Amino acid sequence: MKRITKLLVLSVFSLVLLSGCFNNNLALQREKNVSRGDNILIGVPVPLKFAQKNTNFLKGIDLALEDINAEGVNGKKIEVQIVDDKGNFKTAVDVAQEFSANTHMLAVIGHWYSDICIPVSSIYEEAGMLTIIPTVSNPEVTDKGYRYIFQSITSDKKIAEEMCAYAKSKGYEKIVVCYEDSSYGQNLANAIEEGASKYQIKIVDRSCGLLTNEQFKKAHDKWQALDFDVVLLALNMPEGGNYIKVLRAMNKDAGIICADGLDVSNLIRELGKDAEGIVIATTYSPYEQRPELDSFNEKYHHKYNEEPDVWAIQGYDSLQVIAHAIKQTNSYSPTVLADFLRQMKPWQTVSGQIRFNQFGQIDGREIHKKIVVNGQFQYID
Repeated sequence: MKRITKLLVLSVFSLVLLSGCFNNNLALQREKNVSRGDNILIGVPVPLKFAQKNTNFLKGIDLALEDINAEGVNGKKIEVQIVDDKGNFKTAVDVAQEFSANTHMLAVIGHWYSDICIPVSSIYEEAGMLTIIPTVSNPEVTDKGYRYIFQSITSDKKIAEEMCAYAKSKGYEKIVVCYEDSSYGQNLANAIEEGASKYQIKIVDRSCGLLTNEQFKKAHDKWQALDFDVVLLALNMPEGGNYIKVLRAMNKDAGIICADGLDVSNLIRELGKDAEGIVIATTYSPYEQRPELDSFNEKYHHKYNEEPDVWAIQGYDSLQVIAHAIKQTNSYSPTVLADFLRQMKPWQTVSGQIRFNQFGQIDGREIHKKIVVNGQFQYID
């Protein structure tokens, strides 16, 4: 992390310490303002260009908004304010401060990246703002004992275990771990190490920051000398796509196993033939038998004439879980809503049963695996 980013992170936590006494007051003010209004305002901060190009997340939000408002929430409508945080830390801090200061806004869904979300979530916590995080799998977001912060995505540890379990099932004994220089990449790489140890797989190399073809070639020559079997990637797009293209140019038959950071709607379109054989561990399978999923898929196909991705479902369920909490409690108090979610019995959603543990982390989500065959994904579990 660059020095300026470290200074910004320190500034965020300084603001938190100064503003802690306002937590309850702000939560009470939100409750009063939302109770008096006609709409329930929810902020959605995203890196807009990335989200629109690589995922169907905002389409999932839009479909949930349509479904929820068709019935209403205790006589009110949900209103969503989508703001571009540009995937930039300083911009995200500005957005978080703006959202937090708006006591007419009840909740937030976001931000997208670990390096942003981990420090910025403290701003929402101290502002008494209910926050659902559907894209950040690093448990560091919620392991601080926050009251208002929830992760609605499976942790890196579980994803990594499934990646390693699959590698073991294929007879791979020597793996390479490539990861990006971010909280997401580092945490997932560490989780892969734990998974490899569990399944008695040897990590022959762990590489970060292969930015040039020359660096990648040197790394690949080393991997070949170490007789590697498969590469496990802890990367997001577009970096992950670039890694795969370079690797395929050097070794078209290399085995590649990815986490859900690369489970994006445009992966095959961006990679073309280089996508063949890639395996992805993800939390979504269209073949699960659930009425909620069947209904969602039918409505999504009708509205957008395309297949949803995992991020469309994450967006949809995130908005739905907020609406569900409001309906069940008949309350607009962030404190009441947060307490309900922590004690909520397993609730069936499009993505499966949602249940939060005491830390605000999701429990019990099944992991699926899919492989690219002839330019299409095939599910293999």
